[in-house]
Amino acid sequence: MNVLPRMLFLFQTLQILDKMDCFKKWQKDISKFVWQGKKPRIKFKNLTDAKDRGGFALPDLRLYYESAAFCWLKQWLLLENTDILDLEGFDNRFGWHAYIWYDKVKQHKGFKNHIVRKALYNVWMRYKDLLESKTPRWLSPMEAKEVKKLNMESKWPKYCEILEQDGEKVKLQSYEKLKSKVRDWLHYLQINETFKQDRKIGFQMERSKLETELLEPNTKNLSRMYNLLLKWNTQDETVKSAMIKWAQDIGHNIMFADWEQLWTTGIKFTACNALRENIMKMMYRWYMTPVKLAKIYHLPNNKCWKCNETEGTFYHLWWTCPRIKAFWEMIYNEIKKVLKWTFPKKPEAFLLGIVGQLVRRKDRTFFMYATTAARILLAKYWKTQQLPTLEEWQTKVIDYMGLAELTGRIRDQGKETVEEDWKKFKVYLRTCCKIQEC
Repeated sequence: MNVLPRMLFLFQTLQILDKMDCFKKWQKDISKFVWQGKKPRIKFKNLTDAKDRGGFALPDLRLYYESAAFCWLKQWLLLENTDILDLEGFDNRFGWHAYIWYDKVKQHKGFKNHIVRKALYNVWMRYKDLLESKTPRWLSPMEAKEVKKLNMESKWPKYCEILEQDGEKVKLQSYEKLKSKVRDWLHYLQINETFKQDRKIGFQMERSKLETELLEPNTKNLSRMYNLLLKWNTQDETVKSAMIKWAQDIGHNIMFADWEQLWTTGIKFTACNALRENIMKMMYRWYMTPVKLAKIYHLPNNKCWKCNETEGTFYHLWWTCPRIKAFWEMIYNEIKKVLKWTFPKKPEAFLLGIVGQLVRRKDRTFFMYATTAARILLAKYWKTQQLPTLEEWQTKVIDYMGLAELTGRIRDQGKETVEEDWKKFKVYLRTCCKIQEC
């Protein structure tokens, strides 16, 4: 995919977008491409969320643009590269921090007449309160009070350098200590007055997210800021609606830690994207059911395709339908034959791969492949009355054994690890089945 690198090159070189309307249009175009013109089945926020939070990591162009803007704003905050600051602020009346923190834009409205400065300033104002709720450590009151001139010095004293702790209070260092950093006693009094005003909203004594993710690191600033903005942008989707529906269907809560384990480690049992996709489809309840289709197309019949007796809800078609129950009982019994020990049959383990402590660690890889094979076979006969046979499941798991070997090669796990994962299944094929291992 070379679209994102091209867009990032433009975002980092041309910070001129004043309004965000174009991103809404681009988002619609991306959504049309992803869903092939059909109605989306998953929220755009969930698509753009990080994979370790249950998302699909689809790039959010607006957030990438804003992250690129912060990489540009870094020079305004640090005040180190005087050549760039002189070029971008050739007509500034005040110091950069006066515009960024003390809102001198109201007095000097010409600051926003510059096409780049206006775009960057608008991005800063959108996230200012989120990034710095108190007076930041990197703020330089001395630079903010200076009248802007060309070729100004680059080492301005910051609050983290001129403040000191006095018990539980914070105070400005004495004139004697700051004598080398101020011009005279009048300049010190001016700084002290600014300090008194900033003290009303408090000082940020610990390093903020802006410092740790942008100002201090010299590499990967764009990706660091994107991840930070993405986390804030998707925080209202931390507990996703699909997770709530699963808890309602199953009849008990699934701990958030179990969901996180699925996203971070559970889904990585294979390198095959088709198998991972099945787990994500199940989580977001992607498959269309008779109840949903009847509601969309105003159909008179919303009965289950398998039993034709009960309403065909998502959970009914995957777990509670009598015929589906019999299928899962068959799979459950075969897995017990393979593992040679018993365990409770829980829907979250068979449908979502949330095994927790249900399955022993050394048997989890096989369990994930076996249950994924069963789900994919059920999806194959989704709108029919047919059900997969035991032979089909066994053949599918044998195919996945080859995928597991490829995954081991990709991850450089060694043959011993793969052999250990599938040793019990090979014994099962030789003793309990007529199908011979390929």
